[in-house]
Amino acid sequence: MQKWEYLWIYVDDSSGTPVYVANGERLPAQTYPEALNLVGKDGWELVAVVPPSVVGRPTHTFAQFCLKRPLADHA
Repeated sequence: MQKWEYLWIYVDDSSGTPVYVANGERLPAQTYPEALNLVGKDGWELVAVVPPSVVGRPTHTFAQFCLKRPLADHA
């Protein structure tokens, strides 16, 4: 049976410039496509999107992307 590992990318633009964070590490990306293409090169496939929502104040939006890839067999 295939096993998967998952990666979450969080996008926060509260500072006026989007910040892309994947599992706690900031990505060197400036746009959504750039962030997704960056992790896609490592085999990650987009499986879900949580659209941007306003959090706290109108200028603070937050989006999430869930990606998966086959878990490497460590046998």
